[in-house]
Amino acid sequence: MKKVNSSNNELFLQLYTRHEPSVRAFIRNGLYNSHDVADVMQKVAIIAWNKFDQLKDPESGFGKWICVIARYEVMSFRRQKSRENELIDHRVMDKILHQGVEEYDKRQKSEELMEACISNLKEGDRKLLEIAYHSEISIKKFAQMTNKPVQALYQKLNRIRTKLADCVYLKLNAQNL
Repeated sequence: MKKVNSSNNELFLQLYTRHEPSVRAFIRNGLYNSHDVADVMQKVAIIAWNKFDQLKDPESGFGKWICVIARYEVMSFRRQKSRENELIDHRVMDKILHQGVEEYDKRQKSEELMEACISNLKEGDRKLLEIAYHSEISIKKFAQMTNKPVQALYQKLNRIRTKLADCVYLKLNAQNL
């Protein structure tokens, strides 16, 4: 039985919560069914929890470490499923997942930079992004609610996306990433 340490538990939960969306996206690169992604994500969480005390530098190494666990679990899952008609050769998938682990830090940095770029947008632009990506309200419904043409909102959303992409690109280049 694992020795329970509340500060260790708290640190694990903080780190897991911070990195979970990126790890889930990583797993989604290797699996196609959302139920399979959820199953593998749960297994990764259990393994990470059980091995957390073996991680030497949790603060800086957790994300990449849990991605390595996820990589092995995705490969294991795919090997088990390979008997059922595999679409991609396991060697190709291994390369894809290996590259995903190697690029984890860059993706994390890009996400941080995207958040910074979003925070620099005007409030109305942030609201439109929120509606488009994190709301049950459709752009069409939002256009009706605000008495704006639907096409104008889509054009504005496209300009915001371009602005964000440029912002992240410039920040990445400024940091030589």
